[in-house]
Amino acid sequence: MSRLARTLISAALMALVGVLALPALGTAASTGATQTVRTFTEEVDWFAGDDACTGLAVTGSNIESVTQYLTFTSNGGVHEREEIQGSVDLYEANGPGPWDPQPGAFVGTWTYRITISDQAPPDGQGSTSWLASGRITFPDGSSALRQVLFHITWQKAPEPPKLVFGKSICSAA
Repeated sequence: MSRLARTLISAALMALVGVLALPALGTAASTGATQTVRTFTEEVDWFAGDDACTGLAVTGSNIESVTQYLTFTSNGGVHEREEIQGSVDLYEANGPGPWDPQPGAFVGTWTYRITISDQAPPDGQGSTSWLASGRITFPDGSSALRQVLFHITWQKAPEPPKLVFGKSICSAA
């Protein structure tokens, strides 16, 4: 398929998505929902025990870029989506523990994208999902794909979460 054909198909699909989104935006506005978009940077301290790509506990600090989409419903619920991008140098995490990991030997640089979805109805039930994915480049120049997935399903307060899981995987480049 030629580049022009791909461009025309992409433009048509974007127009279709825009047309389909208009009724949803109208519904949100007519029900009293308010929408906010924020863009900011934040400093993050990373810690992962038994990292899937290195087999080590790793730590690192960096500044990442965040775009946050918030919808506040008229009944008190909140729908949040975040898109995050960053790059962090990871080091072997030496004691005393996860509350204060001291960086040791350099293990690699992870360049990542994170998507977070948080659905919080007014009654406290809801869910939070988090997916981080990106390439880690090791000191010898080799690399791998590092992914981390986390999900929690909330019950009404004061009940404990109904479901919690996290998974980290690593695949060769």
